[in-house]
Amino acid sequence: MNEHSVVLSTPRPPDEVFAVLRRQERFAEQADDLESVEVVADGEHRYALRFRGGVARWTQRTEVDVESRTLRFEQVEGDFVDLGGAWEVQATDGGSRVVHRVSFRTAVPHLAGAIDPMIARVLLRAATSVVTRSAGPAEVVEGGSALRDEVFSTA
Repeated sequence: MNEHSVVLSTPRPPDEVFAVLRRQERFAEQADDLESVEVVADGEHRYALRFRGGVARWTQRTEVDVESRTLRFEQVEGDFVDLGGAWEVQATDGGSRVVHRVSFRTAVPHLAGAIDPMIARVLLRAATSVVTRSAGPAEVVEGGSALRDEVFSTA
């Protein structure tokens, strides 16, 4: 599994940002790529992510560490072979630094080189939208290149 990440900076206080990220059921309102996020049980959410004309679905369990302002998540069922990651909110002099990491493995290993960067881009773009729309203004300070579509030259 490859890890992909994006780091954002926001002037909002870290406890406020962390509280926003704990309300995953509101993520679909803040990220166009997310079709839905539903509460399944305490600490479990079912996600539907729009991807290349289809929808990737999974249920993830999230562990909350209030002291370190960290949310660790792992797929318990779904379309990925493996999926996991974390949200970390750190205090800065001017507000908060938000780190989102995600690792996954798809069920089509021979296409992973082509598909994985596209999936990573959609997942990171959704995370960036969540922070920007719910805890913004936010600026991408690391990982911005992973958010852009690659441009291929035909020359």
